[in-house]
Amino acid sequence: MAQSRKSSTNDGCHRLFCTVILFGLTIGIANGQAFKSDIRPLIDAACIQCHDANTQTGLNLEKLDHDLSDPANFRQWERVFDRVHAGEMPPESEDRPESKLVDAALDALRTKLKAASLSRQAAVGRVPARRLTKLEYGYTLRDLLKIVGDVTSGIPDEVESGTFDTVGVNQRISAVHMQSYLQAADEALDRAIQLGQNPYQEQMVDFEGSAFLKSFHHKPLNLGGSVSRQIENGVVLFRDVDYLLNSLNNGHNIPSAGSYRIATTVGAYQTDKPLTFKLLLKQQNGSTAVLTSVDLEPGEPQEIEVETFLRPGDAFYLTFVDGGGSVFAGLAGAGGSKTYKGPGLAVYETKVVGPLADEWPPRSAKLLLRGMPLKKTAGGSYKPQLSEKPDTHVRTAIESLASRVFRRPVGEEELESFLALADPVLAADRSVADAIRLPLRSILTSPQFLMFDRTPGPLDGYALANRLSYFIWKTLPDKELFDLAEKRTLADPQVLAAQVDRMLEDERSQRFVKDFLGQWLLLDKINATNPDEKLYPEYDELLGVALRTEPELFFTELISRNLSLTNLIDSDFTFVNRRLAEHYGIKGIRGQEFQKVTLPEGSPRGGVLTQAGILKTTANGTTTSPVTRGNFVLTNILGTPPSPPPPSVGSIEPDTRGKTTIREILAAHRDTETCNKCHREIDPPGFALESFDPIGGFRTRYRANASGFATFFGGGKTYKDGKPVDSSGVTADGEKFSGIDEFKQQLMKRKRQVAKHFISQLIVYSTGAEIQFADRDELETLVRTADENSFRVRDIIHSVVRSQIFRNN
Repeated sequence: MAQSRKSSTNDGCHRLFCTVILFGLTIGIANGQAFKSDIRPLIDAACIQCHDANTQTGLNLEKLDHDLSDPANFRQWERVFDRVHAGEMPPESEDRPESKLVDAALDALRTKLKAASLSRQAAVGRVPARRLTKLEYGYTLRDLLKIVGDVTSGIPDEVESGTFDTVGVNQRISAVHMQSYLQAADEALDRAIQLGQNPYQEQMVDFEGSAFLKSFHHKPLNLGGSVSRQIENGVVLFRDVDYLLNSLNNGHNIPSAGSYRIATTVGAYQTDKPLTFKLLLKQQNGSTAVLTSVDLEPGEPQEIEVETFLRPGDAFYLTFVDGGGSVFAGLAGAGGSKTYKGPGLAVYETKVVGPLADEWPPRSAKLLLRGMPLKKTAGGSYKPQLSEKPDTHVRTAIESLASRVFRRPVGEEELESFLALADPVLAADRSVADAIRLPLRSILTSPQFLMFDRTPGPLDGYALANRLSYFIWKTLPDKELFDLAEKRTLADPQVLAAQVDRMLEDERSQRFVKDFLGQWLLLDKINATNPDEKLYPEYDELLGVALRTEPELFFTELISRNLSLTNLIDSDFTFVNRRLAEHYGIKGIRGQEFQKVTLPEGSPRGGVLTQAGILKTTANGTTTSPVTRGNFVLTNILGTPPSPPPPSVGSIEPDTRGKTTIREILAAHRDTETCNKCHREIDPPGFALESFDPIGGFRTRYRANASGFATFFGGGKTYKDGKPVDSSGVTADGEKFSGIDEFKQQLMKRKRQVAKHFISQLIVYSTGAEIQFADRDELETLVRTADENSFRVRDIIHSVVRSQIFRNN
């Protein structure tokens, strides 16, 4: 049998090799004829004088081969087609060739490029080999093993490539990856197979009786003390600090990794106005995350609960939004916290419960030790009870999971190769749990688990279920998708549509929203820079959280209500909480919970470009650059990225002193002819967004450093107003605009191009392959269908899933 399979494999490889060779010869001969009769006349008339052997452009048409089966040649001719088709070549400064010459060449080149692209897809497939991303690997382990918390911190981050991390050609895998996958699998199995005593505890964090906290009540202000005091049944904090009401500093330790519930009773103290409470997590790696924020109304204390994943060494701390530098001055003037009359956060009781589990041993252990009752021992731990031979139990456990892990049916021979790994463990008379763990560890780091099927051609039911599930849920298919794949009914259009709707309604679809927006709109880089504290002192962690939440809720609304994609360009609504509403100047919003609001008349907001999260991502924390923001609009919204600047062109640095505006600097830059061509495209959208500062606030003047203005005690103004902002401009096609509102009207005229790019991004993200020449016709069909249906977002997602591009490898 083994020899037969080997021979079959060799025959298949031989046939594939012959197919590729024949494909290359056929295409090469046909292309040579087409180039001579249809394409060469245009080259001789309008191209060769600049693109011959003496060219400095990087394109030598005398040397460029006609063989489109060669990927390098194909890319060059595809670039030629696109530049000529767009009217960029020949350049405006040169004589225009006859239209019939151009049309004939473009028609011939289009036909040959499409034929070559289709032939390559038929021979080797459209989608390159691709593996689970770091994010997908983590979600898959959690959902497969029924565990909580991330186990992928040791896996290398995905390589930035300018596109999605799902694209196979950009993915890397190394010895470091394999070692980290083993570590992640071990950690996941540790969390899953827990047979010790139930670690559940209920603990009080005694801030009131803490010796650590008491020592700070009376310490001098300049040593970090005198910002808290004892009150009846609790303590009060008067300044936003991270070290006083810190669980670790006050004697509370997390016993084991798991999900915990933190419940605290807090109140607004000495104030008749709402006070914003913050509960933050400080992890061992030094990162800090906001667990929750709540506006506390004056009056009765309020109990606040939050569930979160904690590891040993993690700490949480309680604090609030204070009044900035003036609080320090007030405390100093009052002689410390004992007689201070300003507002503070009163903390009465804090309780930590966990690790939380619906049952013990946890469901994950019972899942992996299927068929074995778990009996409690005298010491409180649990032991599997065997009713059959140990190797039979191992087989039962691995068989029950194998098809789920590999996301397809598993053959007996394939299964045996993993089961054999348990034999030495059983021979050493170790536990059945250990014997099951070893093959599972191997399975969870195997190519069958890590890699997606890339058999060229239409996806079978299981491959389609995988593509759909990792598109919308970022994890393996659930039982319903598996059952439909097994019945071979998933590809039925009505069944497929029902599954897409079901999956979009599931909370796991938020994984798609976060990951897709994070990469497409660069929201994953929102914290890559920290705003200058002197120029933008109003920025804080609550605003930082809100900046990312707004576009995610906004995009979710477009999907759930099937709204038009044109809302990305401009809309009459958005989502805000009180903190973000204050930033936007929207009145009447209470509480830190997000809510949908209709934008007031005259608001500069509306659409994603004016959302503060996007505006912060496209700035550096200190200044804004029309080049950076303009490039974002062209590349990420319109899908028409500008050419990279020549190597000799230096970077453009804004003047932080406020003496020269970026517009003045760019005007000088555009005097260079090689720069002017690109900047006619890049600068206008960037100018339109100049009315927004690096943290997304609306402005009419720039801010400049004002060193010496601030005082340590008084928290005086740390910046001064600079030159006025000019957000007017002229688009590349000559349309004037006075600011962001008129620019959005201009952008709305290009909504079809926005939709085309959005659909392209969905295809690239979901399939793991860039748009290829052979995909262009179907892409245009998808865009036309979207246009006919008012560009409704949910309908677009359905169309992409129905497409042949999505349903083929």
